[in-house]
Amino acid sequence: MDDSENTPRSCDVAVIGAGVGGLVAATLLARAGLEVCVLEAESKPGGYLAGFKRQGFVFDTAVHWLNQCGPDGMVRRLFNSIRHDAPETPPMNRIRRYCGDGFDYLLNDNPDELLDALISDFPEDREGLLAFFATARTLGEAFASISTTMRSGHTMTIGEKLRGLWLATMAGRSFVRVAGVPADKGLRRFFHGPILDRMWRTESKLIACLMPVAWAYTGDFQRPAVGGSQSIPAWLADVCREVGAEISCGCRAEQIVLEGDRATAVRFKRSADHGVADELRCRHVIAACDAETIYRRLLPDGTISRRYERKMDRAEVYDSAVSIFLGLSCAAPDLGLGEELVQITRDGISRGDHHSSDPEKAEINLLAPSISDSTLAPAGKTTAILYTSARIGANDYWKTEPGLTRGDAYYEFKQRYADVIIERVERTLGVDLRSRIEICEIATPVTYRRYTGNKDGAIMGYRPTRSNMWAGLASRTTPVRNVLIGGQWAEIGGGLPAAVRAGANAAAIVLKAELPEAFAALADVMDGF
Repeated sequence: MDDSENTPRSCDVAVIGAGVGGLVAATLLARAGLEVCVLEAESKPGGYLAGFKRQGFVFDTAVHWLNQCGPDGMVRRLFNSIRHDAPETPPMNRIRRYCGDGFDYLLNDNPDELLDALISDFPEDREGLLAFFATARTLGEAFASISTTMRSGHTMTIGEKLRGLWLATMAGRSFVRVAGVPADKGLRRFFHGPILDRMWRTESKLIACLMPVAWAYTGDFQRPAVGGSQSIPAWLADVCREVGAEISCGCRAEQIVLEGDRATAVRFKRSADHGVADELRCRHVIAACDAETIYRRLLPDGTISRRYERKMDRAEVYDSAVSIFLGLSCAAPDLGLGEELVQITRDGISRGDHHSSDPEKAEINLLAPSISDSTLAPAGKTTAILYTSARIGANDYWKTEPGLTRGDAYYEFKQRYADVIIERVERTLGVDLRSRIEICEIATPVTYRRYTGNKDGAIMGYRPTRSNMWAGLASRTTPVRNVLIGGQWAEIGGGLPAAVRAGANAAAIVLKAELPEAFAALADVMDGF
């Protein structure tokens, strides 16, 4: 709902964006006693996890599985410290199904079953498969070790930094060996036979091929809570308001106002007042939005150097997507699917073509969330989500008019795109979707750009590549001393754990300056004590 009328005139901390990162930061700061106001452009909190409903069907708009939300995960640890009724995120048993022309393999919570199946079908690559799965196991253990600590160096003592560096160095050796390695080159370290023409044929980097197996070995796949992933920001927003923070929806931040070298206000416009500008005075700003928005729209020109701008221009950012949300008239068992993500590829298609935004060639991912959560669909019916990786500049900017204006050509093209994707799924899996469709909503990169403001509608932030890490793009601080980044763009890799970690670290930086005792308590939680 639009609650912009309650926006205060001033506060201690202004948070821009009510996604998970912004809500985590706001909740931690308000609970410590600071006055906090969150400005959210959309009509409800949630960001990428906001979700939507149509005729009794509930759809998630981003998350398809979760990490670090299990009993020992850092997200769960932080949520439990906030309030002990965070949405439960059960472990996934069936994780990923690899489907293509003539093959169908399942990765479950016992990855050795997939290993045995592949060795049986590709005996000539037995040694390579054993090495690949062993590498994935080691990588998973390294990630599990690193993720036990979530605090950044900005609030650490020298001794804490040295300890953190030692832990990261010990755990990060396996990561360094695969980070940034192209998939084709990396997979040939392990395989030389026909398996290369079937498995792991869509990922551009070796680490993306390894990580599903890595997380499966460490039991770090969870499915969203009952009600979908949107239950997480809904819970956070409830806690946030309970501890005294104000969440003002329908308020789009337009400018961070500087006086000298410090921010003193955020200028915003209320959608309910037809864009009338107003100001929120504050002593700190946490921007839980993408880096492009922060540096090229909210802060004045010249805030960052031309060299840093060039780094941003060259950065490797995650693609956007085309998502097709289907409400189906059939019961879940009729589809022959489980809780797993189904990945559909084509033989004879290059890695680049699988990510070309061409519906005839693109990798398709399918999920039927209501199979494991019956609350997401009316009785006897099913929700299904099909999505493909896509770029905003493809297909003549999705047939939009100047300024990404959506006209008849746009709507006609995205429907034709969806028709091709649906037909390919039906052909590959042998299921009938089309005759059972009651609801069909189609989101393109233009849609994601419009609702999130993220650069080119990117699903996540900076990719975990060597060039991005060396460039130092992901940072929680900015050249303006009291302006921090509190969303997933403060991290390398993106996703829910990154957003939670970024929001918590932004809150920690503010608390260290304002309320040392509250900071010490938060630091203990973040460090796993």
